[in-house]
Amino acid sequence: MKTLNDLKINEEAIITFIKNNNLKRRLMDVGFVKNAKVKLILKNFGDNMRAYQIKNTIMALRLSDTKNIFVK
Repeated sequence: MKTLNDLKINEEAIITFIKNNNLKRRLMDVGFVKNAKVKLILKNFGDNMRAYQIKNTIMALRLSDTKNIFVK
């Protein structure tokens, strides 16, 4: 299965599942929900961070969190 961690710069995907329930609750408020379109904007900045665009918002996520968000 493909995760957010697998995306390339400017690649878009659709969220299918968030594995970690604590992460899921935290991200739901900012639009990371099933069937939402997400795009990788910036890779490997800061302390293993990646920036994603979702619903006209840019959100930075830890690399470890991106491995728990599955996409198609």
